[in-house]
Amino acid sequence: MDFINDIFLQAHKNGQTTLTESECYQIFQGLGLRTPEFKIIPPSQDIAALLPRLAGDKIVIKILSSKTLHKTDKGGVKVCVKAEAAQVFKKMAADFPEIDSFMLVEFADYPHFALGREILLGARADKAFGPLITIGIGGTDAENITKKFRDGITPAITPAQNIDAKSFIENSFVWQYTAGNVRGGKKSAEFDDMQNWVQKLAQVMLRFSANAEFIIDELEINPLAAVNGRLCALDGVLRFHKNDGAQNTKIKSTATGIKALLEPKTAAVAGVSADKINMGRIIMRNALEAGFDKNNLYILKKEGGEIDGVKCYQSCKDFPKKVDMFVVTVPAAAVPDVLKDAGESGKINGLVLISGGIGEKEGSHEIRQKVEDMIIAAKKINPDFTLNGSNSLGAVSNPGKINTLFIPKDKLTPPLGGTGNYAPCAFISQSGAFVISALGKMEHIKPLYCVTTGNQLDISVPDFADYLAADDKVKVILLYIEGLKEGEGALLAQAVTKARANGKNVVIYMAGRTPSGQKAVMGHTASIAGDYITAKQIIGGAGAFMADTFGEFEAFAQMACSYSGMKPRNNKVFTISNAGFETSGMADNVREGGPLALAYPSPELKEKLGIILKKYKLDGIVDVRNPFDVTPMCPDEAALEIAQTVFKSGEYGSFIFSTIPLSPVIKTLEADKPDFMPKLAALSRQYGVPAVVSVSSGSRFAYYRQTALDAGLAVFMEADNAVRKLSAFLAKTV
Repeated sequence: MDFINDIFLQAHKNGQTTLTESECYQIFQGLGLRTPEFKIIPPSQDIAALLPRLAGDKIVIKILSSKTLHKTDKGGVKVCVKAEAAQVFKKMAADFPEIDSFMLVEFADYPHFALGREILLGARADKAFGPLITIGIGGTDAENITKKFRDGITPAITPAQNIDAKSFIENSFVWQYTAGNVRGGKKSAEFDDMQNWVQKLAQVMLRFSANAEFIIDELEINPLAAVNGRLCALDGVLRFHKNDGAQNTKIKSTATGIKALLEPKTAAVAGVSADKINMGRIIMRNALEAGFDKNNLYILKKEGGEIDGVKCYQSCKDFPKKVDMFVVTVPAAAVPDVLKDAGESGKINGLVLISGGIGEKEGSHEIRQKVEDMIIAAKKINPDFTLNGSNSLGAVSNPGKINTLFIPKDKLTPPLGGTGNYAPCAFISQSGAFVISALGKMEHIKPLYCVTTGNQLDISVPDFADYLAADDKVKVILLYIEGLKEGEGALLAQAVTKARANGKNVVIYMAGRTPSGQKAVMGHTASIAGDYITAKQIIGGAGAFMADTFGEFEAFAQMACSYSGMKPRNNKVFTISNAGFETSGMADNVREGGPLALAYPSPELKEKLGIILKKYKLDGIVDVRNPFDVTPMCPDEAALEIAQTVFKSGEYGSFIFSTIPLSPVIKTLEADKPDFMPKLAALSRQYGVPAVVSVSSGSRFAYYRQTALDAGLAVFMEADNAVRKLSAFLAKTV
């Protein structure tokens, strides 16, 4: 592709940062891709002799400019019959006296307004993901049409990820029309032709990125038109810049450094007060109460001495052992001195910087730069040095038996202890408040690791995700992200791919998805918010559960932890309720052609369920259906037999049990000692069929709901919501 570099070089010498349309055509033709025939002419030229050289009765006249990108909007594109071309050209030359050159272009005759005949094939350099390629609806109204449709109508891929171009094209909305795959549709271009365009574009974007002499910022072909059965570029825009050689100075954290933060064996705290209960002292006490060995806990304090039985040291170099987790809580102004001491000592592997006001507050950028420079210096002395923060709320490690969250225990039970009936998970979040809020509502889930990353001055959420994707102890990864910095989108997509290959589920809530949301994120953690739709497509396409709401994040987290390792055999769901309105509501929320299907039981299964109805004298009031309304007269024993029979049949991939818990024939109050939910959970695990529960009632039945949560079941309060959440979850698993 040296010829493309030569084009960039000449354009750069001419002071251009955007190629002209003819220069774009030269690139396409050099790659073996189709463009219309064209001639470049000065405004003074007589075009009569050139007209016969271009096929057809019509001709297109265009201004040739690297500054006027939307030529049609400016009147810089005219279509006319050849007989009128000379007159039209003369007028255009007069209307655009500043234009030195024009193009005579072969007219492409095709139905312009037929959906699928015009494609927008685009590519851009994304700071977080690297080169991106998109396929969308083309034409002059492409942007307006796309906005009217739902998110995802324009799919994106990253060539560096080696994502299958075939799937990418086939998942494109507009390609379904081009390929004639819609009712009444007619194929207007071949798949191999489209694949060739995508692959050549990918090669160009990869060649002119990263360390290349010139970087392509954006390349747009609109339209890539289906003309006489072949795809042809009828316009091209390419923005580029000369690489200034600036490189990302971030030094990747080592596995040893990350492990030190997740599973510390030694720890230290800076900022502990000897005469009052401050943040540092709370953190130190929380660490001890979590079971951390006092003999491996130190305090950094110039005065020396001892606080609460923990010895103080005047400098990090005086610590008797290398420190895995050094928690720093001093004011922002004092951070550089502490960090300098820590870095120069070479004795700190992991540092958790609680201190805020470093970079996210006006006037604090100078101190942020100092801290970032010190991080680089510290890594040169000790390559395993890793800083988490600033503005971190702290971390909890169950394997390390340490809790550095500075939250009072009477307001949040620390997430310490075993995982119970849930798969072991890790919770990594830029926002400390998001973690404590979510865990406050999901107290039954106790992550192995819980880390708040704050401003991510060094290690980031994607760094942790990449490490955890290979951690055999972790089966579910929960992430909250407020922004992706340079290269982090690609790293996160790789981590998700790796995690899924290792049988793990990844659940993500990404903030900053609108202009207002991006401003809010910037004000909170000084993050760099990116294009949410792109991130959702690429990271979600890698296999992550991308939650659209906080409630959906919690639902996905619960189902991921509840059903880890279960692989539904099909998309058929069996639903049961003791209330007719719930069976209707569940049926209404199973979308035709979606991840869930309401299939009627086979004759054999129907007969077995009928026997159960007869056994409990329910056959006179209810028939076997799906959804199955068993009426309020169905006792726990009957519901369990129905569930076991459905599970054992192997006909269904999932199961929903919903109940109005007021029926007198079922045990739902604490005094009744209800055991239905643990038995249902045991059957679910025995047969490997995810069972979702809905308990639709108020606080009086909180204990009953809790028995389901303790048993490891995903629990909802509305049957229709249970269907929607299970459907969204199984979309990634079936």
